[in-house]
Amino acid sequence: MRRIGILINTIYSDYSIMFFKGVEKYCLENDCSCYIFPLAHGSNTGIYDYHYETLLQFINKNNIDGLLVASATLTYDSSISEIVRQIKSFDPSLPKISIGLEVEGVHSLMIDCTNALKELCEHLIEVHGVKNPLVIRCSEGNFESDERERTILEIFARHRMNISQERILDGLFLSDNAYSVLDNFIKQNGVDFDAVICLNDTMAMGVYKCLVENGLRIPQDVIITGFDNAFASSRDELNLTTVDQRIKDLAYNATGGLIDLINGLEVSRQKSIYAVPIYRASCGCQERVRYEDGKKASMLRQQRHEILRASGMQIYMLHYFLMEIQTPVPLENLYSRLHYSLSVFDINGFVMVLYDSPVFYAKDSDFHRPNKARVAMTLFDGDYFERPDIVFDSNLNMLPADIVKKMSGEYTVFPLFAERLQYGYLFFKFGSYEKIFYQTVFELIAKEIITSIEISYEQSQNDSLKDQNISLEQYSQKMHLMSFTDDMTGFLNRRGFYEYARQKISTSLNAKREGLVIYCDMDGLKKINDTYGHNAGDRAIKYEAKVLRKVFSPTDILARLGGDEFAVIASGICAKDFARIKKSIDEECDKINSETLDPFELSMSCGFAEFGSSNNDIDELLSRADASQYEDKRSKKERMKPKRRNAFFKSLKDD
Repeated sequence: MRRIGILINTIYSDYSIMFFKGVEKYCLENDCSCYIFPLAHGSNTGIYDYHYETLLQFINKNNIDGLLVASATLTYDSSISEIVRQIKSFDPSLPKISIGLEVEGVHSLMIDCTNALKELCEHLIEVHGVKNPLVIRCSEGNFESDERERTILEIFARHRMNISQERILDGLFLSDNAYSVLDNFIKQNGVDFDAVICLNDTMAMGVYKCLVENGLRIPQDVIITGFDNAFASSRDELNLTTVDQRIKDLAYNATGGLIDLINGLEVSRQKSIYAVPIYRASCGCQERVRYEDGKKASMLRQQRHEILRASGMQIYMLHYFLMEIQTPVPLENLYSRLHYSLSVFDINGFVMVLYDSPVFYAKDSDFHRPNKARVAMTLFDGDYFERPDIVFDSNLNMLPADIVKKMSGEYTVFPLFAERLQYGYLFFKFGSYEKIFYQTVFELIAKEIITSIEISYEQSQNDSLKDQNISLEQYSQKMHLMSFTDDMTGFLNRRGFYEYARQKISTSLNAKREGLVIYCDMDGLKKINDTYGHNAGDRAIKYEAKVLRKVFSPTDILARLGGDEFAVIASGICAKDFARIKKSIDEECDKINSETLDPFELSMSCGFAEFGSSNNDIDELLSRADASQYEDKRSKKERMKPKRRNAFFKSLKDD
């Protein structure tokens, strides 16, 4: 049986779900199995999701026979050059296909969307008379968004309709963002547009909601189009005109091509599948379904009832599971409870691999997987679970051969981690429910397993203490973690900052990425402490940390140097980006000021220094960033002086 690996961003996006359907169809027809390695890249991931990157160590010929890289999904939070470098770093002898992103020297399967998008734009202009559209893109720099935007501008320019930069809005591929930027545009400019062309369906859904809430009719007043043909795009309320990228066909063909490569057959170095436009009611090409249409309406209501019933059942099962785990138990007592939970969640296969002791792993450092791991629990095809306790070298194989033989179908691999400690990894063979449901299930089960491991560890530690036989290695590991972490914020402390800042800068420069060292200091902490007490000052410092966590990426280094002084190492940005970052910091401070009941006003002064190949000394960079921060603080004080003077003279005049 051939083993296929899939490297992809997440398991629960519309793209991913359709992609898996295509792979699954081919594997069922051709007796293949596959392992999914989600990388959890993107702005919506957790601060410790860098643990997913350790899954890359499993991508070799010991574990899989070939690799499908859904490369287009990995570019949302990483540069194309980074993705290309990563793909090329895998074993050259491992057959692989890049899907969506052309990689030199690697077989690539592309989606050609240009003609479909051109046809869609021509349709809007010639059939529906669109003259003044808005375009909502992801953001400048996203390669998929940039390509789609260029095509749209080209077609409208060909018809002597130039779309100005002010009419191109950044929706970040998210529904809420699209809603906000369009709502702001309407408030400032009114409705001076006749169409909104969205570069994905998710943003189109936010646009639809915004237009309806502003009293506009679709398509009579404004036409909406999307891109992707997501599941929700054809629902009767939206019935969205869009572009279908044929993801399922793409994945099916890619899997077949990969199997041919594995079998030593000749495969085209580059191949394309062509997207197609789909015209629906949001541009006026279909009638919207009316609920009074009798039989059709009854069928739609029945479909909705089934969806709600299934969703309600899933929520009920999660509720039941949460009730079960309210009382934590040692790992020894967890297995039978876990078997029942897996069955309830329609999980048809499960393998738990644990390390003897957790491995400390900080962001942007090297992960050293222990040689010794053990298969602690298995469940296959709903049969009773086993506890094989097979010890093996996880650096050579991700699973022992005897376990692999029992696994068939599609398994998703997840790292088992909490904060900066990794405990092992899990394999899930999911059932018929939604992928986002299973992502939540994994997170809950992982939390329960780690809690049980910690309870077992505490019990064994207590026993060891009684015998005066304390494990110095485990104690040292805990002390090592604590010595780098600031208790109040969870950020790195000054020691941790200097430990990892040099690694971050070195890693960035090796990848030919420059960046910024940013120094942040709260305004008026002493006054807050003197006026409202040190508890208020501590809350202000925690708010400061919350702001920085919201503004910066999970891949950036965040540290509290002491007091109210924070430092950030951010790669892939330059000096011209600092104004945008500072604006985001100010906005997040304002948001906290409006949402909390604290009497003080939170604000921060910030400065920066650029790092590059010729200026990479962390002490010098931090000193320059601090000096820049001081200038920001000084300019704020200068701006305040005239206001105070004017207020003083006004009071004299009033007297």
